[in-house]
Amino acid sequence: MNRTLSIAAGLLIVWITGYLLMAGRGLLIPLIIAIFIWNLLNTIHNAIQRTPAIGAKLPYWLSMVLSLMVVIIFVKILIDIITNNVNEVIIASSRYQENLTNILNSLDTSLHVKLLASLDNYFKNLSVQGILLNIYGVFTTITGSAVLIVLYIVFLFIEQHYFSQKIHALFPQPAHRQVVDSIITHIVKDTQTYLGIKTLMSLLTATASWIIMKWVGLDFAEFWALLIFFLNYIPNIGAIIATAFPALLALIQFETWLPFFIVTSGIVMIQFVIGNFVEPRYLSKSLNLSPLVILFALGLWGAIWGILGMFLSVPITVMMMIVFAHFEATRPIAILLSQDGYVKNSYAKM
Repeated sequence: MNRTLSIAAGLLIVWITGYLLMAGRGLLIPLIIAIFIWNLLNTIHNAIQRTPAIGAKLPYWLSMVLSLMVVIIFVKILIDIITNNVNEVIIASSRYQENLTNILNSLDTSLHVKLLASLDNYFKNLSVQGILLNIYGVFTTITGSAVLIVLYIVFLFIEQHYFSQKIHALFPQPAHRQVVDSIITHIVKDTQTYLGIKTLMSLLTATASWIIMKWVGLDFAEFWALLIFFLNYIPNIGAIIATAFPALLALIQFETWLPFFIVTSGIVMIQFVIGNFVEPRYLSKSLNLSPLVILFALGLWGAIWGILGMFLSVPITVMMMIVFAHFEATRPIAILLSQDGYVKNSYAKM
C-alpha cells in the first residue's frame, strides 16, 4: 500500500512539475538563459584571474567588467546578425523556392522516377521563407527577453555574494558545512569546466565553418555560423543539423553540386576533427551522456519549451548528471544517464 502511494505521489509530482514548466516558460526560459550566462561570466572571470602576469593583479570588479564586456560584445554581434539578415531572407526566399523547384524538375526529367514527382508537389507547397523565418524566430525570442535576462543576471550576482552566508546559516556545524562547501565547489567547477570548454569549442567550430561558407559565397554565412555555434551544444545530433542547413542552402542557392560538396565536406571535416580529437582532449569525461538520454532530453525539453528547449536540453541534462554524481542517493540516476556507466566518484558523502 505504501509503495503504491509512493509511486502515485511520484507520478503526481512529475505531472505538476511538467505543468509548471510549461505554464511558466515565459519566466523560466529567460531565467535558465541567465543562469548559463551568469555561469559563463564566472568562467571567463576565473580564466582572466588565471592569466599569467596580469590576472592575479586585477581586482575582482575589473576582471568581472572585462568578462561582462566579452558577453556584451557577443550579444551585440548576435543581435546585429539577426537584424541584418531578416530582410535579406524575405527577399531571397522566392529565388530559393524557384531554384528548389528547378532542381526537382531536372532530377525528375533525367531519372524518370515517379517518386520525384510527388516530392516535387510536396516541395512546391513548402515555404522556404517560412522555414528560415521560424529559425530566426528562436533567436528573436531570446533577444526579446533581453531585459528580463539582464535583470536575472544582476540579481544572480547579488545573491552570489550572500550564498556562502546562507550555507553557513543552514549548516552551523563546521564538519557538515565543510562537506557541503566541498560538494558545491566541485559542482560549480565541473559545470563551469563543461560550459567554458564547450563554448570555446563551439566558437572554434563556428569560426572555421564561417570561413568555408564565406569562401564559397553562401548566403547568410554569419547566421549559419551562429546557428552552428548554438547547435554544437547538442552532441551528435547538433552536428548533423548544423551541417544539413547550410549544405541544403548551398544546393538550392547555386543549383550546382560543387558548392554543396565543398560546404558539406568542409563542415563535416571540421566537426569530425574538433568533436573527435580536440574537444575530448580537454573535456575528457565531463560529457558522457547516453545517446538514448540525449534523444529523450531533446524530445522532452522540446515538447515543454519548443525549439529553444531543444537548445537547452543537453546543457541542462549535463548539469543534472554532474549534480547527481555528487550524492550517493542520486548516484544511480547519474549512472543511468551516462553512456558507459562511468561517473566521477562522489567527493563527499552526506
